[in-house]
Amino acid sequence: MADVAAYLIQSGTLTPPAAAKALAAAQDGDVTSAALRLGLATEAALVRALVELFDCPGVDLSRSVIPTSNFGVVSHAFCRQQRVLPVSVGRAELVLAMADPENVTLADELRFVTGRKVLRYVAVLAAIERAIDGLVREKQRFGTTWRGPQAPALPDPTAAWVGVVHGARRAEPAELPEAGELVLVPISETLETPFAVPSPARLARPPELQPAAARRSEAVVTTVRLEGAGAGKLVLVADAGSEAREEVAELLGKLGCTVLQAANGRAALDITREARPDLVVLEAMLPMVQGFDVCRAIKGDPVLRPTRVVLTSAVHRGTAAADAQQAFGADAFLEKPLRRDEVTRVAKVLLLGPAGDPADAERRVEAATMWRAGAAALHAGRAEEATALLRDACARDELSAEAQYYLGHALARQGLLFEAAAAYARSAELRPDVDAAHQYLAQTWEQLGFKKSAREAWARAIETCADEPRKKAMQARLLKLLGL
Repeated sequence: MADVAAYLIQSGTLTPPAAAKALAAAQDGDVTSAALRLGLATEAALVRALVELFDCPGVDLSRSVIPTSNFGVVSHAFCRQQRVLPVSVGRAELVLAMADPENVTLADELRFVTGRKVLRYVAVLAAIERAIDGLVREKQRFGTTWRGPQAPALPDPTAAWVGVVHGARRAEPAELPEAGELVLVPISETLETPFAVPSPARLARPPELQPAAARRSEAVVTTVRLEGAGAGKLVLVADAGSEAREEVAELLGKLGCTVLQAANGRAALDITREARPDLVVLEAMLPMVQGFDVCRAIKGDPVLRPTRVVLTSAVHRGTAAADAQQAFGADAFLEKPLRRDEVTRVAKVLLLGPAGDPADAERRVEAATMWRAGAAALHAGRAEEATALLRDACARDELSAEAQYYLGHALARQGLLFEAAAAYARSAELRPDVDAAHQYLAQTWEQLGFKKSAREAWARAIETCADEPRKKAMQARLLKLLGL
């Protein structure tokens, strides 16, 4: 409590007498709420100080217009209990105003419940509580939005508006010449296929695959569906726990995949060498041969290398994901307990398979046409036109990393850096093996003044970058941010 008060004084948000007054009136140590209730500082000034303190974006709710429909995604009772407010709800992301933006566990819980990526923004608790009360009243009156007392007038009465607060700090421009001013740089050599990964030619499989595999190991079980996004794809799920195997097998079976199962690492490696699946989902700590070693064996075999591998673990967490990808060549890493939506999303991205529904395939084709047109418009300097095209592309295909990547460029060109950061983050999440989205995300966080977030994004960009000169430039930039 005293530390926050000291920072409010240091930042010039409160005078020492005002800070002492807020401290005396604070409930549960919430100095900023006390200062707001007593009128000792504006909400914008208090949020700006919190932005600096937590090194994350902030929301001034007094300047925001929030839809009452947001409580259909996250209940007002939950929001009041957890001291949060969903200020913007998209198809793939949820912007969450939080009294404690460092509560990652809560963000993960909401991600699991809503199926959306949670973007954490800091806000004053008293303002969150005021907004919740106002939204509940508006919902009871069948109103569509709650307006903060200083919210701008919007032409559309049902439209939403988020009063984003920038920190006072700004980092020096990033030094990479190819992206120093957020100019459009395709992720690969050709604009048409910036994320395309060549699909290896299908290697001949032995006849009567499933019976042969079953004869090799009693741990093998097959689940067969011939329709859906994974139709024609073969997947191996290896986990010592039968329930865990069955759960993942059921999810992948619903995608239309043919699923093999293995209970230990030796069986998993044998089946992979014989069946050559498109995707292998490996528990890291398998008996007989650990999943890490199975992954390394797969990626070290020139014939098996195209196989996509997802490592899972309840023990290895945090930086283990990056370590697994770098040390063992895994294409993705998922922490246990597994989230059903996350398993499905990662499988779809790695398999790169067409959807069984012709309408889905048509939407993806339309989305690809739109993001290419958006990229071309951006090249021609028509940023607003590009933004409209790219937003539409993202809505049509939520798994299009290209659309999100170019949307980030279009938004950045217009100075909408917070939205650009969200788009780059989504692109990087969809294709974590491509460094460009991580790089632009890092630069955007730097321009916004959030050095901690920038350092994390630069580290991910360095891990995935294969071009040595660019990697060295990134490393130099990261060292500078670290003060080394």
